[in-house]
Amino acid sequence: MEFDEGLEKTIGDLARIGGSRPLKELAPGDWTSVQVLTGPASGARIERELGRPVTVEGDGTHSGDYIQDGNLLVFDRDGTTTRMVSLGTLAALGEGKYRADVVLQARGGAITMTDPDGRPAGG
Repeated sequence: MEFDEGLEKTIGDLARIGGSRPLKELAPGDWTSVQVLTGPASGARIERELGRPVTVEGDGTHSGDYIQDGNLLVFDRDGTTTRMVSLGTLAALGEGKYRADVVLQARGGAITMTDPDGRPAGG
């Protein structure tokens, strides 16, 4: 797990300023879906949400648990975790599983996750 200060700042700025950005543009990489959780979250809860065993260690963790109050993003490709990112204390994203084409739509300080056509994304 890593703390991504740049992603945390970009998402925080988007919430404050407004507008929309594809998450894939903000967090490029080889991933096809992202699971968004809000901490703190036990390692057992994270495994339940993902539906598979996972090692929770690194920035924002302690004894196998995610201890931050903000969002945890688990990027997957074909059911395999490619990256786990902590946004520290920023909890701007709604929990759920989203496809790689999800768009962050900010209005009035809140961010909603939408499909590219603007419809609410299944989260």
